[in-house]
Amino acid sequence: MDLNLCAYHDSFLLKSTKISSKCRACYKNYHGNKQGYKCDFCDFYVHAECMNINIPSRHKHPLQLRPCDMNFSCCLCDTRFSKKNFYQCSRCSFRICIPCARKPLTIHRYKTHEHTLHQILMKISFTCDACGLCSTGYPYICHQCCFIIHRSCIFLPRVICINHHDHRISHVFSLGLGKFICGVCDEPVNVDCGAYSCLTCSSVFHSKCATDPMFWDEKELEGIPEEEESKPLEVIDQNLIIHFNHEHNLMKLSVSSLRHGEVILPHEEGKHCFACTLPLYSKLCYKCTQCDFILHDTCANLPRSKWFFLIYEKLILSPKSINHFFCYVCHRYCNGFSYSNSENTISIDVRCASVPLPLKHESHPHKLVFYDNDQKDVRCEGCDLSGWRFLLHCKRNDDCGGLYLCFKCVTLPTLVRHIYDDHPLSLQYGKKNESSTYWCGICEELINLNSWFYKCNDCGSTLHTTCVFQNLILSRPGCNSTMDDLRQITFVLNTRLSRPICYVCKTRCMDDLVLIDKEESIKLFVCYSCSFKYYRGLLLLEERYQP
Repeated sequence: MDLNLCAYHDSFLLKSTKISSKCRACYKNYHGNKQGYKCDFCDFYVHAECMNINIPSRHKHPLQLRPCDMNFSCCLCDTRFSKKNFYQCSRCSFRICIPCARKPLTIHRYKTHEHTLHQILMKISFTCDACGLCSTGYPYICHQCCFIIHRSCIFLPRVICINHHDHRISHVFSLGLGKFICGVCDEPVNVDCGAYSCLTCSSVFHSKCATDPMFWDEKELEGIPEEEESKPLEVIDQNLIIHFNHEHNLMKLSVSSLRHGEVILPHEEGKHCFACTLPLYSKLCYKCTQCDFILHDTCANLPRSKWFFLIYEKLILSPKSINHFFCYVCHRYCNGFSYSNSENTISIDVRCASVPLPLKHESHPHKLVFYDNDQKDVRCEGCDLSGWRFLLHCKRNDDCGGLYLCFKCVTLPTLVRHIYDDHPLSLQYGKKNESSTYWCGICEELINLNSWFYKCNDCGSTLHTTCVFQNLILSRPGCNSTMDDLRQITFVLNTRLSRPICYVCKTRCMDDLVLIDKEESIKLFVCYSCSFKYYRGLLLLEERYQP
């Protein structure tokens, strides 16, 4: 019998019972007598039962085999038929890929549900009990209770780690009483549906958010013992600790708060934290009993490993940077501690790595979530600059118009001291509606009121954030370094009454820090903001920390 299937094959197919070729539908190879259809002009062959199927329990109309077609996708798994043959209903628009046509109608997976689940091939609107999403499709249902679920959600992992959270999270089908917000998207979580929750803390995540490939490494951790975290410090007594990154004991000291009228460690002493490289503005710190090593209280307690929402592996805290590293997130150079991946190809300064998500920033009433600006076309609200790849974003465009902040601005201290002013300087979040004119007291240039700046509330002086903290913000003064051409340089505070002339830009160095090149016959000063331009190509700095 000849069969003309022009829609599937260009030539006539001949009925045959002695075929050893692989079926073009199911891709199985049966040797011996197997009824099917073959082409006389090529090696095309298809089993007879694969050509037309009629499974009443799956669909009420006959299904016919069709060739691959990019315009259609499987109604059950949503796979495009770009390289796969598929079955199509002769009377309606129902289409199904061959793997789905072969799958059983029932699934027994007691980790997901205690009863047998049955697939229905009637397209309905439903809310999945595992992920809480409302959708239209062909779900699995339980005949013994009201349970309904996506096929993909049947196989959700039970225990996982995501790069938005430092603890393991587990899938549960009910959160109980209360109101919960997703730790990824900052949207409410339906307590009556499944979600991921943390047993260590109260964090909750949508099932779809937690299993997004951007945040999850697709590893199931159920039954795998969790590695014990090493502590960053060991308490000897009430005021004495041993930090994993230092050979001497550290003593707890009290630092006065930064409120006006109170005393802080004198700025000219240059007391900077060895971890974040910022001055000591916190109330507590730990100082070495034998050298000048000093840490903020929060920096001393930084975890030795942590997840970060851009990386698929846990990052390791790397102490005392041997080189000036380039922060992967904020694009600043730093010589403090860093969180790095196992291959040391990515380093993130501790301030950026410590930004929690979602973030509640003082400048905005809503929480901010991560935004991957791959087109680099979004402008940061803090510095009024575009070109940033990684941003934090407010999704509520209704009342605030949306907000984008780069990590450089997010990690700016809200209150600082500067040698230019005797009073504390507070961070101002722009003055867009003001008609006043502000000038920077350091560089004497106009301040853009669309961007953030620092202001003294006592004397009214204003400073650019980039003048208070240079673009290369995170270097600690007092450390000696060697360029890879063996040139000896030193980072020093720029506290001279007569500011030195920069060798690069030929203007007076206005930065807090300057570099002194010791190899020249005379002292050669370079603005900190010019230094890495001057030594481009020679940026690897081998630090030699001296007590």
